Amino acid sequence: MKKIGFIVQFLCLALFSFGQSAGDGIRFIEGEKWENVLKMAQEQDKYIFMDCYTSWCGPCKALAKDIFTRKDVGDFFNANFINVKYDMEKGVGKDLYKHYKSNIIGFPTLLLINKEGKVVHQMAGFQEANVLIDGMKAGMEGKSLFAYKDRYAAGERELAFLKDYVVALQGAFLKDDIENIVLDYMKTIPVEKLQEKEIWDFVGAYIKDPYSPQFDYVIFNIDRLANKVKFDRYSVERQLGWALERAVDQVVEVKFDKDGVPLRLVDAVGKVDTLLRLIDRGNLKRAETLRAKIRIYELELAQKWNEIYECQMMYRGIKALGFSDRYLEETAQYLAAYCPDKAVIEKYLTLIEKLQQEEDKGSSKLRSYYYGTLSVLHAKLGNAAKAKEFKKMDEKIKAEKAKEFESFLKKSN
Repeated sequence: MKKIGFIVQFLCLALFSFGQSAGDGIRFIEGEKWENVLKMAQEQDKYIFMDCYTSWCGPCKALAKDIFTRKDVGDFFNANFINVKYDMEKGVGKDLYKHYKSNIIGFPTLLLINKEGKVVHQMAGFQEANVLIDGMKAGMEGKSLFAYKDRYAAGERELAFLKDYVVALQGAFLKDDIENIVLDYMKTIPVEKLQEKEIWDFVGAYIKDPYSPQFDYVIFNIDRLANKVKFDRYSVERQLGWALERAVDQVVEVKFDKDGVPLRLVDAVGKVDTLLRLIDRGNLKRAETLRAKIRIYELELAQKWNEIYECQMMYRGIKALGFSDRYLEETAQYLAAYCPDKAVIEKYLTLIEKLQQEEDKGSSKLRSYYYGTLSVLHAKLGNAAKAKEFKKMDEKIKAEKAKEFESFLKKSN
């Protein structure tokens, strides 16, 4: 009797599946009990393809509209898989999300599951039709993400294998794993190997650490490399430039404690020497900005307070620090904490007041606010009433912005 019941249930599911798509795309079973889906997979000896989606997910909707409805996609998936889809925030989908949470890194997540319910392959995000088919076909053929992971853990490191593994990781949007694999591979080869196109194509985009031998080699041999491997020089120089800028900022930027008090800068002379050497050699577009930031940092370490102001005004005049005054404000806050020379503090106070007056003339939506900085500068000079006034103004603006952001999030959802 149980067998007859299952056959009837199976036929109902099959009819339901067919009715889900009047076109040529994937015929999905949606929201079905998971135990029933597993029974179908066992009876038909097929893998299960699961589309994990949510109602608010844009890429999920694009997949459903533009990819799952295609004939070539439908032909492959309908012939090879039990195709199911679940809203991960409703009904059975909520339980499946808990069960497969370690495999679902975002939405959409696309899982290939064997008849025992074990995930054998995963992809994530919007995928073009050919990429989706190739990815799931690889999963069927034992070239799944997890098979590659096991081979890697066992010590396999041939370049051809690593390239296939990275393709599988890209399909699953596991970007951190890709970076770790590429960086580990770079440690095993001489830097001269970067002149080989196959190797450059595999690792080039991940050369972003200014303290690495690979970064140093590229900076000092960029002409030769450009000629050998024929890369887009503009893109590579931009990549190197942004990497240097991030490294400089990590050294020179003022850090704040949980109460918003600036922490003392740390002397990183070894790193600074390395960065300046690379900046001088690199001939990068933002080189002057990086040199300016390092110079002010060195003056702050040396506590040459008046020179800091003069230097910053000179750089500001030639736009060497960009068109934003964020860095100027940060310096003012640092000096308010550590500079004993009140004449220098007065100079920064006058300058920040002028900046705020200019901002007050513009649109409130685009306006920058320096009330917090004005508060700490006045406090440093002993102007308690003014410090309190600007602190209240700063707290009010922050509360308004937090409320606006909360409202934006509610509308987005």
